Amino acid sequence: MQDTGRNSNKDSNMDNDMNNNANNNVNEQPLSDDKRLREMYDKLVGYEKTIHEQNQKRIKIGLRCIYIIPLFFLVLLMIVPDSSKIIFLVLWIVSLFAIAVYLIGVEYVDYKLQEKMNEIRGCDAQSVSPVVQIEDRVQEIAERVEQKFDTMQQSTGEDAEQ
Repeated sequence: MQDTGRNSNKDSNMDNDMNNNANNNVNEQPLSDDKRLREMYDKLVGYEKTIHEQNQKRIKIGLRCIYIIPLFFLVLLMIVPDSSKIIFLVLWIVSLFAIAVYLIGVEYVDYKLQEKMNEIRGCDAQSVSPVVQIEDRVQEIAERVEQKFDTMQQSTGEDAEQ
């Protein structure tokens, strides 16, 4: 009989240990879920920033291509004999349209990505920024022009004094 008492005590101790472990796991579970959700959110934001930076590079490359490739076909159009001019004219036009479609596609994908990220963040939809900041670029160019103008004025002023 005493053996049964010992076994029942062992069983009740094991049940208590299991309940304590289950309670501890329940208490620890939400914390690890919060951590995992935070890590997933941080990865998602990092992924969005990486894609946005890549899209900015793609736009810059596309803008360079819109200068170089059609210019190449225009030069060939002027150089080749009359029989091949139509081919290069068509290639010039097609290249302009193809690069424009590429640039529009990249901008659209980036816009939709930012829109979804703002939805996830709970931000306003108006806070979506374009891939290429034209105002910043114009400001940089204006500052360079002003610096060159100032240096030109200083050099002409020095020449006039001599």
